[in-house]
Amino acid sequence: MALIAFASFFYFLRFFLSIWVTDPHGMTYVQLMQVFTFPIFYSAAIQYLYRIVPDEWKATGQTVLALVFFGVSGIVASYAGGWLYDRLAGQGFYVALSAMSLSAFLFSLALLAAYRRGRAGGALGGGQAV
Repeated sequence: MALIAFASFFYFLRFFLSIWVTDPHGMTYVQLMQVFTFPIFYSAAIQYLYRIVPDEWKATGQTVLALVFFGVSGIVASYAGGWLYDRLAGQGFYVALSAMSLSAFLFSLALLAAYRRGRAGGALGGGQAV
C-alpha cells in the first residue's frame, strides 16, 4: 500500500509540474518521472492482488488486472483524455490531471492509514505493506 501511495504522489507531481513547463526539453525531463509512477504502481498492484486473492485464483487475478490496466482503462482513458484535452487545452488539461491525481494520492494515504490501523488491530492479518 505504501508503494501505491508513493507512485500516486509522483503522478500528482508529474502532472502538476507539467502545468508550468512550456519547453519541450523540460517536458521531456518532467515525463521521465514516469519511472516512479506506472511501473511502481503496477508492481504494487500485483503484490496487493497476490495478498488478497486465494492461491488457486492468482493467475486469473493477474490476468484480470492486466486486462483492466492495459485494456479497459486504456480505452476509457484515451477517449476521456482526448475529450478533456479538447475542452481544456494544454495547461487546463494538466490542472485537471493534477487535481485528479492529488485526489488519488490523498485517497491512497487514507487507505494506507486504514490498512495500518487494521493490521495493528489484527483485523487484516499479516503481510508486508505494499
